[in-house]
Parts: sequence; C-alpha cells; structure tokens
Amino acid sequence: MKLGDRVVDGIFLERPNRYLARVEIDGKEIKAHIPDPGRLPGLMVLGRRVRLIYKPGPKRKTEYSLVLVRHGNIWVSVYPVFANKVVEKELLEGNLSCLNGYKKFKREVKCGESRFDFQLDFSDVKAFVEVKSVSLVEGSVGKFPDAPTKRGVKHLKELIELRQQGFRTAVIFVSQRSDARSIISNDEIDPLFGEWLRKANLASVELYAYNCSVTKSTVSIKHQIPVNI
Repeated sequence: MKLGDRVVDGIFLERPNRYLARVEIDGKEIKAHIPDPGRLPGLMVLGRRVRLIYKPGPKRKTEYSLVLVRHGNIWVSVYPVFANKVVEKELLEGNLSCLNGYKKFKREVKCGESRFDFQLDFSDVKAFVEVKSVSLVEGSVGKFPDAPTKRGVKHLKELIELRQQGFRTAVIFVSQRSDARSIISNDEIDPLFGEWLRKANLASVELYAYNCSVTKSTVSIKHQIPVNI
C-alpha cells in the first residue's frame, strides 16, 4: 500500500496530548494529528524523524497527519487504518494464507452490538474478522495493546458469542513494523484483554498475526508470525 504523493518529512518535537504532535518541517514548527491514540512507548521521542501526510480540509484541526516514525534502522507506522488496508489488499489478491477459500468479503460489517472489520463468505459458513494494529515491540515480541482497550475486550466477547453460534471468527494482529517475530497480549497494560484473548483461544476464535515491511512510502504484509497465548 502506497502512502501517496503528499508525504513530507519532519522532526518530532513533542506530543502535547494523545492526538496531537508538534513537528518541525523545513525549519517551521507545525501541529499534526496523531491517528494512533495509544501510548506509543519508545516511538514519540524528541528528534525522531517522522513522515506526515498533508491532508488539509475544512473539518480538520490540523493540515497534517503523522503516519511514520523512524525507530533505529526501521520505519514504524502509527496509522491504525493502514493495518486494515494491508489486510484488505491481501484479501483482494487472495494472498491471505490464514483465511483461504472465501467466495467474497465485505468491509465494516455490523453484527450484534459491534461493527467488525471484515465478513468473509465461505461456501458453508460466514467468518467475522477483526484487525488489531500493533505498534509496540520489545525484544522482537509485539505486544497488544499499548493502552487499555475496552473496545478490544468487547470485540473478543462478541467474537466468542458468534463462534458459539456456529460462525467462524478470527482476530488478525498486524504489526506495522518489520522487527516483530511474535505477538502476545500485553497483560501488564491490560490484563482484562489478555484474559479474554485466552478465553477466545479456548473458544476456537482463530488468532493470527503478521508483521509488515514499512518503507518511506509503502506499508505491506511481510510474514505471518505466531500469536503466543
């Protein structure tokens, strides 16, 4: 997936709140929207190189969205929507190895009290799939979430219920960085999510994970990696 032609380079200065960054572009300080409200530990550091998409609009408070952060020798995406987009690209091309054999799929499907990222129609069953973007990696282990997520717990509960009703259900963790070799629940940050993830695993909700190749201008699925419960 390409970031487009309205991408600029900057230097990260400060994060006044979860959704706002101060960034220097060509010697001028600007404010930028941060799409990921998580804590993003180890990423939002003074002096880090960042990439931003120029997206002016009458309803926007800022003209820029901060989407990539340079971390050591790799780029890390902090735009959760990209996780859904790279999964959708794989589905369109029939390349998502963990969910082969579907006839068609839909995006943003409402079922019960939640809206799930994808519905896949197989010949004999429907599958509901939720995608989770992972930005935190420690020692090659991706950890989700990096901040407590009531919404994530709610999704797990409903996926379990749907699985018990006979549907196929799955969670796909997408680490938008190349250095993740496995994914685990971040019990230190959100033990309740970890508890329900293990319950989901026992209830036969399918758990998958991928890392990504992230360049200055693209984000794409790289390898399937294990989810360790």
